[in-house]
Amino acid sequence: MLLALSLFAAPAEACDGETCANGLAYEVFGPPAGRGQPVLAVFVHGDVSAGGPADYMYSYAKQFAASRKNVVAIALLRPGYYDRAGKRSSGSDNGRRDTFHSGNNRAVAGAIRELKQKYNARSVAALGHSGGAGTIAVIAGDYPGLINGIVLASCPCDVPAWNSSRGRRGGFSSQSPVDYLSGIGSGTAIVAVTGQADDNTRPDLAGDYVARAQARGLSARLQLVGGGHNFSGAVAGSAVAALGAIAR
Repeated sequence: MLLALSLFAAPAEACDGETCANGLAYEVFGPPAGRGQPVLAVFVHGDVSAGGPADYMYSYAKQFAASRKNVVAIALLRPGYYDRAGKRSSGSDNGRRDTFHSGNNRAVAGAIRELKQKYNARSVAALGHSGGAGTIAVIAGDYPGLINGIVLASCPCDVPAWNSSRGRRGGFSSQSPVDYLSGIGSGTAIVAVTGQADDNTRPDLAGDYVARAQARGLSARLQLVGGGHNFSGAVAGSAVAALGAIAR
């Protein structure tokens, strides 16, 4: 039991209070804990490499919960990130590069597990953008059964190929989603949404991931939409719609 708990232990100097889970800060929208068995919809932001607050998922989570019954929407701040109100997650954002390594992914998985228990959720659906997509894709395979469906927006689904396409060489520790497909359960829905003009996480990265998932018999599909890398326009709209189809 102690070993199991240690796997999800929060980093030192974790945030505390009602809106912290496993040391990570979050915003919650929907019914309070203790009301039934809702679906937990988790929104996970990208690397925000230009700097500044990482709270752009808050408005999407708020709208998502407001338009659905018995859904609790969580916008989670990854380790080391903060919002414009001053809330900050414990841990490090690693200079906002190479962010979804095993330690940070473990912290996010622990937060999702804690929130799932807190809200007595009957299922968990997660939407991640860019580095957040890499995070939840790895968690879905590394922690089987924790997440029941994933939406991967602008996904760096093959980390070595992604780094190579960006002219980066060696020294990276982010876990690669394609390496964790074998751990994803057969009942887990996978939707990848990528902008056709995305020159950061190119469409072929998600396309190859989906093809490999399908070859394993998983329910996976790719949506190519207008737009680039940012979580806006058709990319955001299609990703949120896909989450809505899963979060039932």
